[in-house]
Amino acid sequence: MKFFFLTIVIFPLILWRQCSDDPDDCLCTEEFRMYLVTIVDTLGNPVDSVHALITNELGKEYDFRVYSPPPFMHGAYIVMTDGYEKDFLTGPKKIFFVGNKDNKETSAEFLFRTDKCLCHVYKNSGPDTLIIK
Repeated sequence: MKFFFLTIVIFPLILWRQCSDDPDDCLCTEEFRMYLVTIVDTLGNPVDSVHALITNELGKEYDFRVYSPPPFMHGAYIVMTDGYEKDFLTGPKKIFFVGNKDNKETSAEFLFRTDKCLCHVYKNSGPDTLIIK
């Protein structure tokens, strides 16, 4: 009975600890993280086929055309992925997102960082949704 009780209490705590999203924890997994932003029009409808330009403070462009969000996520655009974790060695870095379509534009600034083991990127700040005007 004692073993059963310990198993029921301790095992979930171990699992919960392994699911930490704290960038100071080093838990390299095979998970590939993607951070998305959804672009909507002034009525709140998702907008597809937006030309997205993603750059850092130094002007480096990030090209995410090889990745695509799931087809059921209309208006979703990739801002950053784990493929660029080495760009965030010294702490949070600014990432600029500009989207254009039919003479309409939207833009936002994001802050991303990595963990101390360079396993994953983490979004420190930035919007989840942008309105194109």
